[in-house]
Amino acid sequence: MLSFKKVFLYLIVLFLYKSSSYGQAPLTMIQIQKQYGGIWIDKKTSRCLQITFENDSYVMITDWTAKYQCRASGDVYKAFIKNARLVMPEDKEHHAPYSEITVEKNKLVYRTKPNGILKSSTWDKQIFTRKK
Repeated sequence: MLSFKKVFLYLIVLFLYKSSSYGQAPLTMIQIQKQYGGIWIDKKTSRCLQITFENDSYVMITDWTAKYQCRASGDVYKAFIKNARLVMPEDKEHHAPYSEITVEKNKLVYRTKPNGILKSSTWDKQIFTRKK
C-alpha cells in the first residue's frame, strides 16, 4: 500500500510539472513569420512597412510613405529576431535609433528610442495595421 501511494504521488507531481511547462512555449519560426510577415500600414501618416524573412535570424524591412513614393524607392532596414520581437540596434554612423517591433492585438507596434544629446526616457510609438 505504501508503494502505491508513492507511485500515485509521483504521477501527480509529474503531471503537474508537465502541464505547467507547456504554458509559455516560445514561438516557432513559422508562427513568427505569420505574425510579422507582409505589408503593414499606418493610415494616419500613410507610412508602409513590408516585412520579409531572409533567414531564421533576421528580416528585411522596406519602409516607404505611400503618399509620396513607391515601394521600390523605400528605405530598407535589417532587423534581428530576438525573443519573438524584431530588433534594430542603434547605428550611430547612419544616425538610426534603437528600435523594436512587436505585434499586440493584431497591430504592429513600432517603438523607437530617441538618440542623440536630447535623449528622453520615453519611446516614440507608431501603430500599423495589416494591409488587406
